[in-house]
Amino acid sequence: MKITELLTSPPPATGWSLDTAMAAVVRRQAKAGLRCAAVEVPDATFEIGPVGLQAVDQDKLRPILTRLQQEVEGSKRAAVVLPSGWLRAHLIEFEELPRRQADLHEVVIWRLKKLLPVAPASLRLATVPQPATDGPRRLLVMVGVERALADLEAVFESVGVSLGIIIPRAFAVAGGAKTAGPVLNIQQEDGFLSLVLLIDDVPHVVRTKLLAGNDWPVIERELMMTIGFIVDRLGVVDGLSATISVEDPELVDRLDHWMSSMPDLSPVEASAPSLVFEGTAVRERVRPFRLDPVVNVLSGGVR
Repeated sequence: MKITELLTSPPPATGWSLDTAMAAVVRRQAKAGLRCAAVEVPDATFEIGPVGLQAVDQDKLRPILTRLQQEVEGSKRAAVVLPSGWLRAHLIEFEELPRRQADLHEVVIWRLKKLLPVAPASLRLATVPQPATDGPRRLLVMVGVERALADLEAVFESVGVSLGIIIPRAFAVAGGAKTAGPVLNIQQEDGFLSLVLLIDDVPHVVRTKLLAGNDWPVIERELMMTIGFIVDRLGVVDGLSATISVEDPELVDRLDHWMSSMPDLSPVEASAPSLVFEGTAVRERVRPFRLDPVVNVLSGGVR
């Protein structure tokens, strides 16, 4: 399955962005306009653990959702984009995928025991088989803590919103690249780095790295290792482009300089947005690293 098939069509009219600092909602209006509202999130609303989102304080989050939903007149069906570090994504290879869903689940659980420091029984899994190739079969596995995700869904339900999809930023950003060639999506947020390589919109590399302090040498090392793998193991030597979505403003210039130093890597050419915000004040306050993934979902770039 391709990234553009992660959401059912048509895309929802309302998308949410949540993290420990801010909650934002975007509503698709008539004539390709976007209405946005945002508010800061109180401390301890979300608890983050070893595999991401660990718990949600529904009493703290509910009034925020109520206020924002009323402000933009949000739809009852919505998508929510979460920080990539709140979930875990793995691209797992198998010689052969079991045909029965129960058998596939058991095989994935067995593999996850080696990858994650928690009991797999406490996790919610979403498995997305990738198109068959001559080599091993690949399975994209999204993982989150079941209790936390259930609480998140429950608090949205309590304000009349049904979540059609929960997606990490890295894959919402990846879905926005309108090109069939190989694209490396570089997505950074406080404490977390995600690298997703798409070829013809299909994930071929998914790498994530916990960051102690957004340290550039660590990020550069991960980038170079990933580029080396893409060239040496996958044989991608021409036409590789990249997108950048970062939370830390100091990394923008570093990443731009790094990209310009790579002779076989070019930025994805920007295209005119199909949806635009009404005014710029909210966008500047909320910042593109939060809003761009949501707009990708609402515009059908991730569906």
